[in-house]
Amino acid sequence: MSEAVGQNEFENRVLELLGNEKAAAGEWIAALAAAQAAGLPGATREWAGMAQETLAKTGDVAGGIELLKWRAENTPADQMTPKDWLKAADVVAGSSPHLLALIQEAGFGQKLAARECVRRFRLLHGLQHGALCLHRTWGFGVVRRADALYKKIEIDFRGRPGHGLAMKVAAETLELLGDEHLLARWHCERDAIQKMVSETPADVVRAALASFGPLPVSALQDKLTSFGVVAEADWKRFWDAARKVLKADPLVEIPTKRTDPIRLLDRANGYDETWFDKLAPERDLKAILERARELADSPATLEAIQPPQKQILANRMAFVLKGAPSRQPGLKMQAAMLAARLGLQADDCDWPAAARDFLQDGALAPMLHDLPARELRPALEFLWAQDPAATQAALLGQLKHLHFGVLQETMALLLKQGAGEECRQIFAEACATHLVRQEMLLWILRNPAQAEEWDLPPPTVLAPLAVEELEQDYMGDRLKTQKLLREKFEDADWLRRVFDGMTPGRQRDFFKRLNSSSAWPGLDRQVMQAKVLKLYPHLQSVITGETDAQPVATYGSVTSHRSYRERQEQLEKLINVDIPANSKEIAVARSYGDLSENFEYKAAKDMQRVLMARRADLEAMMSKVRPTDFSEAPKGVAGIGSTVTLDYPDGRAEHFHILGEWDQQPEKHVISSNTRMAKALAGKQPGDKVLVPTEGGTEIECTLRSVEDLPAEIKEWVK
Repeated sequence: MSEAVGQNEFENRVLELLGNEKAAAGEWIAALAAAQAAGLPGATREWAGMAQETLAKTGDVAGGIELLKWRAENTPADQMTPKDWLKAADVVAGSSPHLLALIQEAGFGQKLAARECVRRFRLLHGLQHGALCLHRTWGFGVVRRADALYKKIEIDFRGRPGHGLAMKVAAETLELLGDEHLLARWHCERDAIQKMVSETPADVVRAALASFGPLPVSALQDKLTSFGVVAEADWKRFWDAARKVLKADPLVEIPTKRTDPIRLLDRANGYDETWFDKLAPERDLKAILERARELADSPATLEAIQPPQKQILANRMAFVLKGAPSRQPGLKMQAAMLAARLGLQADDCDWPAAARDFLQDGALAPMLHDLPARELRPALEFLWAQDPAATQAALLGQLKHLHFGVLQETMALLLKQGAGEECRQIFAEACATHLVRQEMLLWILRNPAQAEEWDLPPPTVLAPLAVEELEQDYMGDRLKTQKLLREKFEDADWLRRVFDGMTPGRQRDFFKRLNSSSAWPGLDRQVMQAKVLKLYPHLQSVITGETDAQPVATYGSVTSHRSYRERQEQLEKLINVDIPANSKEIAVARSYGDLSENFEYKAAKDMQRVLMARRADLEAMMSKVRPTDFSEAPKGVAGIGSTVTLDYPDGRAEHFHILGEWDQQPEKHVISSNTRMAKALAGKQPGDKVLVPTEGGTEIECTLRSVEDLPAEIKEWVK
């Protein structure tokens, strides 16, 4: 009965507001918030729709947007669909073509969170003539006009007057500045701000922190000097004077580390009931983590937290653990770590279960890759403290798939915890099977003492594998690792270790490999060549084209008709399918306008460069290699077009069919003339002793039993 009476009371208030044409959005929001707090969600949604229509009839667009914002922040995600939010926004717009265009560009009706759509809508609506804004790239700007027809915003940036931004791009990259923002004041009252810089620098810092949020000293300096508020030459004087005042201000928190941010506090005691009241409704995952980390870094304050406040912390941490999206597992891990530091109980916030989840089914590597670099070591140590055996097993299982930065931290932990032998086995197996990725290669090359202790292949063996990795098309973290690996070839001491371990013939072959590799563009290739030739002048003949006096059983660069045809098909597909499709993507992306801010256009152009490079590589290879059936092969001497049989010291025998550069078929014993085995056998005759490579990267002396013509089945295979 009391519930019905309560609902009647709220209905009367709604009727009262409906009858008041001058009722403001704030009055509606207060009434709706009270109804929601009283436990009337269904009625609240209905009344919110009525309020939206009432404000629209009175032409209160700003009020309608504020009400829409309140609804987005207080309506559960499962209670309104994107179409419902689009209808609500359309009510605000009415018949205004300008507002309807803004709604479309804000993302209503699409798979975008309602809060984000409303944020974009509010921002676009505020971008009127004369509005002040901030762009992440172009800096401070003044809006010239908003063009709803062409869906563009024209803004005067410093050095770029009249710059046009697509509305969608503007909604994502612009920040609307209020009158109190430091840059707005710098624009409107420059003399007053200059006086503050000279006389009260601490006030300028407070204004900057209030405008930009918490900032480390370096970021604060960059903001103030890049916008011209403080002259670069005057920074030291400015900061010394400001810091002296701010250190005595209980409302400013200056950390001991320069890399930590300076913060403004609401009160001298930054963690009172007001602080927790603000935390309780927070739904932004990163903001929750930042506040929790701030609290965890204050042990004295942490000890004074009362049970109700701790319950708020547990509730917000549980919210992050459940709400962290699958594409951002690092947020979930950070929440688990912070919950443990805050001393939260598993009953209130099951962070131990979240930690265990990362040790199952390959979930560890994606999480570690998503973490900020500063959190890697704490995260690994945290997991180890929870379950050492499971953590070790998970890390060893993912070792081959880790990016280099994560691999470094992981190896440091595993070696510290005595798991060196298990790591050695994984590295040795990867090297023996030539399946070692560039991250593991780089780790081996950067840890030569450990590699020697584990008896891993020396740089002489690993260098060719490194070249193969450098020729791959990588992006992101793998591209960064590739650059670090390429730097090894710029190290004269390392190059000496590589070439000193080779015979003269192998030195020539490897230098040829470097010169023909796509891993180095023209100028870089010349620098690399100069470094090698300075150490080994006799390799100059590789570049000049001089040949050795000894004859070899080969007759130019050849491959089988089969392999040549496969490369030809790849080239035809590039020319006739992939490149035309890419050209269409570029044309479509151009239609989106503003190429400088067009992600789709940039991505398509990047792919065009990749495709053209592949086409050039294939055309270059096919111009140098000719197809053959190997009928011209020399007789009685090992080389291209021959079948050889080797006797090993342990009594076993192996046979190989040596074909052309692009031929490789292990199950048929077909090997390329570019392999180490084929090069070791080239020019040998039956009865000769030959040093041939083994799977472990070493060499063993064998006897060449026989050299024969290719059998009929292989001759058929090459066609």
